[in-house]
Amino acid sequence: MKTLFPYRTLLGEITLEVKEARLDGKPLPLSMISAVERVVALHQVERDDWERARVVFRMRTPEELAKPDEWPNVACVAVLTEKRTNNRIVTRLKQQSDGTWIGVVELHRDWHVGQAEVEGIVTATVGGVPGRVIARTERRWTVDLQVRTPTRKKTVKTLWADFASEANPYLNPYKTDPWAIEAAGDEPVVYLNSGFEGLQFLLESSARTDKAVQDALAGQIAADCWTAFFNAATYAIEDEDGQPQWPGGWHESVLRRMLPDVFPDRSPDDALSEIFERRKAGEGGGELQTQVLHASIKQARTSKSLGTYIRTLRTAAEDK
Repeated sequence: MKTLFPYRTLLGEITLEVKEARLDGKPLPLSMISAVERVVALHQVERDDWERARVVFRMRTPEELAKPDEWPNVACVAVLTEKRTNNRIVTRLKQQSDGTWIGVVELHRDWHVGQAEVEGIVTATVGGVPGRVIARTERRWTVDLQVRTPTRKKTVKTLWADFASEANPYLNPYKTDPWAIEAAGDEPVVYLNSGFEGLQFLLESSARTDKAVQDALAGQIAADCWTAFFNAATYAIEDEDGQPQWPGGWHESVLRRMLPDVFPDRSPDDALSEIFERRKAGEGGGELQTQVLHASIKQARTSKSLGTYIRTLRTAAEDK
């Protein structure tokens, strides 16, 4: 089994929380900060012209970190990244009398365009090497400049389009396919081909007799989506000082949901390292794709849908 770090790391868990947020010095309403969703919503209709946001983060670390003989030269930082602008801001946190660490992460309106991810990282001197990462938060915060409600997007955008239409040239190569999946960018999209005979009628039918077929078809679409999303997410994994990093956003959500089924004998970090190494080595097919397909079917609950469909067909045949 491969490990994410080839040296001793912090055993306990570290957590990151938001104490407060301000726009141009004015406090952001608590309703726009969700500790459950771990989202800070910065978009306000009445204040679109804000210039600077300041978010106060507090990190809690385990007691074992307080042993200087075991962990010398400890430093805690909050790292803000935004993929669309390629921004990366590192803010050093200061230790407080109660043992927590606090710092202010600043965002300038003209530096960012969408969603920024914030994670906490702890470094120390290990084996005589300073600045080694010994722990990081398992869950990141999202600072979203485009939403008023602090919730994470949990749905995939689904659009009907005629794949053969001149208005959709990017879909023309797939005009004979019932659906197509775009797993690039900040939000994945599933296109359903309105020109595919019977597809729209079947998926939108309210007839009870069509429900089993709808479930089976929806399950197949979902399984294809999970497979495409997972493969795209593996290419979003980045290398930092020779170590793979969780990519954030929907890519990270997909990986965290599917990796336990792809590599059931690995921890999440070890599974990330494993898929990253296989990608670099070009080992993307064969047994790995079988495991990915299994994980996709499990996520899509396709087995249940197909089982219902098969039982329905069998019943119909027996009734004739």
